[in-house]
Amino acid sequence: MANMQDMFNFYDQIEEMNNMIEVVAMVNVGPNDEDEGEVQRAPKRYIRDGQNPFEFYSEQEFKRRFRFSKDGIMYGILPRIEAALVSANNRGLPIPPVMQLLICLRFYATASFQLVNGDLMTISQSTVSRIIHRVSAQIASLIHAIIKIPSTEAAMIANRDLFRQLGARREGIGLPGVDGAIDCTHIRLCHTKFADLQEVYRNRKGYFSLNVQAVVGPNMEFLDVVPEWPGSNHDSRIFQNSRIYMRYHERQLTGTLVGDVGYPCLPFLLTPLANPITDAQQRYNNVQSRTRQIVERTFGVWK
Repeated sequence: MANMQDMFNFYDQIEEMNNMIEVVAMVNVGPNDEDEGEVQRAPKRYIRDGQNPFEFYSEQEFKRRFRFSKDGIMYGILPRIEAALVSANNRGLPIPPVMQLLICLRFYATASFQLVNGDLMTISQSTVSRIIHRVSAQIASLIHAIIKIPSTEAAMIANRDLFRQLGARREGIGLPGVDGAIDCTHIRLCHTKFADLQEVYRNRKGYFSLNVQAVVGPNMEFLDVVPEWPGSNHDSRIFQNSRIYMRYHERQLTGTLVGDVGYPCLPFLLTPLANPITDAQQRYNNVQSRTRQIVERTFGVWK
């Protein structure tokens, strides 16, 4: 609860300093100032007024604006990056780490302009820009700690059991040994300098993008991400040049993945049958499709 107490202290300091500024302004402006033709100005204000979002919004309203629950932010994300966001001193009334995180998450959630986000929090656009850069760098530094294939035997077995349940419906059986569902999705690029390589980034739909490959778990968690290929590259090429491919090819990972028809059928990658003839082949396609749909749902929630 120290983070919440810091936030309360922050707003208390704002109120106290606002009162001090009003008193100073009244003292500096004397009764003879107008007669002398001089305009006395109050000291420049660096105070950021605002309301505590944790108290102002209900849980549902809070999640709509920040995409995370209050506890998820306070006890899940913030402790991992708080130390890097704390100011070395108290000059200029620094913004608490929890407020910096909320500013960044609201920018992600709303896709609005930095100026609009600054107005909502009563801070300047330049401050919002620095906060987003700082917080984004700290979140990105956690990629290898958060996005990873299960490494323990118990976690791998639990993961495969959940995938089997995803595919098992009327057929009564799911695909065994599935570690994840793989697919690619296009992330649009805007206002980006391509150094005369524009067409490399133009995808089949006609706009510039990155073709991002992701392996997703049964609970819509990301297990592996490859975000570096231009939009013109095919899903299969990205996979065959990725680290996850080499790990399966060298049998460092012993399970299998499920993918769509854009991928080749491999010993460790299950894809649909192109022209199913028998009932068994059709049932396989149905089970494979249900197992793979988790990655498409994840992309829908993500984007």
